[in-house]
Amino acid sequence: MVVAQTTSNIQGTVKDAKGAVVAGAEVKATSAALSVERTATSDGDGFYRLAALPAGTYLITVSAPNFASSTLENVELTLNRTLTLDVQLEVGSVKQVVSITAEALVIDPTTAATGATVTPRQIQRYAGKWKRNYLDLMQLVPGVVVNRQANQGADNSTPVLGERAGNNNFMIDGQPNKNTVNGGAAAQFNQETIAEFQVLTAGYKAEFGQASGAIVNVITRSGTNSYHGVGSLFYRNDVFDSSNNPSLPEAPDPEPLRLQSGSGRADS
Repeated sequence: MVVAQTTSNIQGTVKDAKGAVVAGAEVKATSAALSVERTATSDGDGFYRLAALPAGTYLITVSAPNFASSTLENVELTLNRTLTLDVQLEVGSVKQVVSITAEALVIDPTTAATGATVTPRQIQRYAGKWKRNYLDLMQLVPGVVVNRQANQGADNSTPVLGERAGNNNFMIDGQPNKNTVNGGAAAQFNQETIAEFQVLTAGYKAEFGQASGAIVNVITRSGTNSYHGVGSLFYRNDVFDSSNNPSLPEAPDPEPLRLQSGSGRADS
């Protein structure tokens, strides 16, 4: 059950330039950052499936006898989805390189679930805006409302599609992380430890369960071959408070000062 919730699949059909299926083609998925390599072979219908892949960016290599190898770079696989990737091979021996991005492959036709995945790129982009609390990023998902005036876990703190917040279920790396007394997440995590998370609002599979609201499925970061350093700060002073005077509506408010967080990286 844990594998089904925190990993993803890549599947598709291998064909030649005329549309005929190619049986016996080797499809290899490699991620240097995750130290993952998986191989599958297309069947008599040209179908292949690479299962139980951690979320991340992959290099896909497809090869078959009498065909030019095809390489698809920067294939971004997000949490808990099945990515359909059909490949066309050309006759010959010259290596072909094709670059694709995840934005071109948004819809997952293998599931009826609705919701969205908050990607590492979004977490990094909006980190300074929402106080470095990854749960605030839930409002990027359609149907989710974050009420900052309510206590965390209260029934009206994070309603999803009209459901009470206490009806949401929280998971971390496939393990339950719901506060069964007050609702919300039982254990809070530093945003820097979060790789990405998925919010399923409706139609999710029975493997999740224990919720009539949303499923907040979180995975943490894994190690890489690079050293990473992150620094953040928040500065506020009464000098920057609003000076709007109701008797002087034409007086403009002062421009607020905000110091954004920064990050740095040094390769090992």
